[in-house]
Amino acid sequence: MVIKVGIIGSGFIAEHHCFAFSQIPGVKIIGISSLDQDSALKLIEKFNIAGPYFKDYHDLLSQVCDAISICLPNSLHHEVSLAALSQGKHIFIEKPLARNVAEGLEIVKAAQKAKKTIFYCENNIYAPSFVKAKELVDGGAIGKIYMGRGREHHSGPHSAWFYKQKLAGGGALIDLGIHDIACLVWYLNEDVEKVFCQTSIVSPDRGEFGQCEVEDNAMGILYFENGAQVSIEESWTAPSSFDVKIELYGTKGQIIVNPSHMAPLEVFSENGFGYAVEKASTTKGWTFPIPAESWTFGYPQEMQHFINCIVEERIPYTDGKFGLKILAIVEAMYKSTQSGKIEVVFYPKIE
Repeated sequence: MVIKVGIIGSGFIAEHHCFAFSQIPGVKIIGISSLDQDSALKLIEKFNIAGPYFKDYHDLLSQVCDAISICLPNSLHHEVSLAALSQGKHIFIEKPLARNVAEGLEIVKAAQKAKKTIFYCENNIYAPSFVKAKELVDGGAIGKIYMGRGREHHSGPHSAWFYKQKLAGGGALIDLGIHDIACLVWYLNEDVEKVFCQTSIVSPDRGEFGQCEVEDNAMGILYFENGAQVSIEESWTAPSSFDVKIELYGTKGQIIVNPSHMAPLEVFSENGFGYAVEKASTTKGWTFPIPAESWTFGYPQEMQHFINCIVEERIPYTDGKFGLKILAIVEAMYKSTQSGKIEVVFYPKIE
């Protein structure tokens, strides 16, 4: 059985999707749609994709395929998801599900109407180190989790749209914080009842990308229904490479997960070199390149699970309802930044 997939978008995350699909037997990429023809053609060449380039994504949707990968700015998630679902395609959609809960709810309802599945791409949940930590938590290794911490830092995205409120729906919180929140909800297997959050813009001038209209730093607290209190720290102003870390504290132990610093490779270079890890601002001095970066951060494993679910007609670990739940938490945190108070999380009702 061959699963046919189309990809919309040709940037950083689209390359991860192309790589992941190239590792899975029985998956065929039938084409890539992008407004940036050069970058799309580079992906087609790099991954030996048999399918053609489409400028208009509607032309790609008209092709016979099982699923569409949506690797686009947040502002396009709603429009393209509804279009793909209306054409009878499953969708692989990168976080966040949408810019806000209202958009996300429409996507989930459209999938239900079309009887198609939303595969919500939260790669960290499929990363080997995160999966092992989950096994330990579920096995009772650290007892009841009562406190934790999630942090994700880098020097800032490499596309202008991230810095614009209308296009992104927010800044470091909806970009980075959404990863940590998803993983923490997954680890605790509990709902978040209330939240508190504060944000700031530390570096408003983003050079070639223009002015930063959204928060580039965020700190918050998640109050879980079991009484656990967990903090998150997100930054686009850390002058270093990508760094992600989860700390979990239980009544019988603790777990620290830090895949960005687990590589068995340390390099010192006076001249610098090409690429070390995502968002590394320099490769001079000491760096910690990550071998098999895509695998370390769970992209191939995530897509393998999604493909298995299509073949076996199963619901994925991270579906549209999960993505909407995490978005509701993020939305409550943005409300807290405006009110300056602890806010209750309101989860949308879904049949």
